[in-house]
Amino acid sequence: MFAQLECETIQKRVSDAYYSRSQKGFRMGGKPPYGYRLEEILMEGIHTKKLVEEPGEAAIVREIFDMYEQPDTSYGDITRYYAEKGVQFYGKELIRSMLAQLLRNPVYVRADMDVYRFFRSHGTNIVSSPEQFDGIHGCYLYQGRDAQTDKLQNLKGHMLVVAPHEGLVSSEQWLNCRIKLMRNKTIQANRKAVNTWLAGKVKCGNCGYALMSIKIQSGKQYLRCTKRLNNKACPGCGKVYTEDVENYVYKEMVRKLREGQSPAAYTKLKENPQVKQIYREIEEMEKEISLLVDSLAGAGETLTDYINQRVEEIDQMHQLKLEKLSVLAENHATPEQMEKVASNISLWGEIDFEEKRFTVDKMIRSLKVFPGLVQIQWKF
Repeated sequence: MFAQLECETIQKRVSDAYYSRSQKGFRMGGKPPYGYRLEEILMEGIHTKKLVEEPGEAAIVREIFDMYEQPDTSYGDITRYYAEKGVQFYGKELIRSMLAQLLRNPVYVRADMDVYRFFRSHGTNIVSSPEQFDGIHGCYLYQGRDAQTDKLQNLKGHMLVVAPHEGLVSSEQWLNCRIKLMRNKTIQANRKAVNTWLAGKVKCGNCGYALMSIKIQSGKQYLRCTKRLNNKACPGCGKVYTEDVENYVYKEMVRKLREGQSPAAYTKLKENPQVKQIYREIEEMEKEISLLVDSLAGAGETLTDYINQRVEEIDQMHQLKLEKLSVLAENHATPEQMEKVASNISLWGEIDFEEKRFTVDKMIRSLKVFPGLVQIQWKF
């Protein structure tokens, strides 16, 4: 009963957010997303409009997703490509902000259960039932009234509803691009230090705080524990030269690849048996929570307390499963990415700082430095 009322309330909020009443009935607000046009339809006796594929623009949207899905393709590569071709978007040259919005917009995805799970795992309020995620239709993402962040940056608290139009790209491709966007944001946030390509990975073995590469008068750099620098609360790892640690790590990466050890490198993350099992367990948890909530109607105080306690326990287990999924996603590498890693290792003296950062990020989770010892935690 309560769940039904809540659903009806959210549906009304979605309707109010997307449609505006006029003398001619209902009309869709704003210009259509690039790749679509608006077409008049009659839905349940109401005159409204529906998104319909615009073939020329839709082909460009698919091309953009094809390009960005490639590991080496950046925003700049795509914007330069269309600038050189003279292609305009809404009468303007494609810029980074427009491209970012396009790639994040779920209006283009042929939404299936993988898309449902993705948004659910990020705290999005999903209005449509799981059955509506049929792998055909796109979605609308609405700014949540109580959400603390913009829906393009953080999905928590916003609202997702399956739309009546058909999406343009597969869920697999859309998710590959969306996850790449999220990873790039994380990498950029960590790239404040430029003195060593180990920055963000190398930690003090004693306290776990980050090590900072500091240049001394002789021109050499050495690693200092940031906790020791701040308040002398850690003995540190001794006087360790950055170059020595870099040389050691490089040799270990070479050894790792020569031994033939590499990530499972699934082309599709969802084919990973561990991921499949976690998805099954999450679905079972969601079913149990649904049954428990349904049981609240007419339940006595004792039973209500038990149900609330059990729901809380399941929610905690659910969060642990999502954290495990995040770890698996972080360790996931495509065959193309591993080919690039191997190429970078063989050309180490010729590649730039960012390529070295990319290689380390794909191979190493963290480095711990002790006096006279470096421990490497590999991603595979």
